[in-house]
Amino acid sequence: MSYFLDFDHVVGDTTPDRAYAIVESWLREEKSKVKESRPPTRIVAAHGRAIQPMGWRKDARKTIAFELAAEGSDVRIHVRITPAALNATDVRMRSDEARANWSELLADLWTRFGETKAAIEATQTAPVDWNASLRAGKGTVLVGVVLLGIGIAITAAAFASGFVLFGTGFIVAGVLSLMYGAMTVVSAKRRLLSEGPRSRK
Repeated sequence: MSYFLDFDHVVGDTTPDRAYAIVESWLREEKSKVKESRPPTRIVAAHGRAIQPMGWRKDARKTIAFELAAEGSDVRIHVRITPAALNATDVRMRSDEARANWSELLADLWTRFGETKAAIEATQTAPVDWNASLRAGKGTVLVGVVLLGIGIAITAAAFASGFVLFGTGFIVAGVLSLMYGAMTVVSAKRRLLSEGPRSRK
């Protein structure tokens, strides 16, 4: 099953045709390749660079699908962003960072509708709780340390037996947990620092 993140945004006092034209223009400026076009309700495009290995970055390869629906004098825009298959696991492990980066990417689009940064922040979908992300990252680091310790112990105790491979699995899982956990901690601390005292609860 593919991994994706969803975003919802309501654009005030506009029409689906106008909203579609703005989305299409933004995708063109982002050098995206349109894969599906059904004006004025749906547009899907490939966005980003294939050579970016960090799938949670703004410029990483991904598919962005826009669904537009009129709501009175407003237009609701539902966005689904699906990372490239090879990056899906990395993005899942760094989902907070991906959501924050892609929210910032989409914020550039929302400004095309005349919205201010404050208005966009107030209405963005599921803002990231960086304090919770920091705690989760520390927890992942702890799990990594435990798994690494178990793996080393098993490998050392059964070096000449068939359990060595089992121990190696723990070591690999531990290293990966340490790596992803450390990256999450660094990202959360950096984001909290940039947000200032109001974020440190």
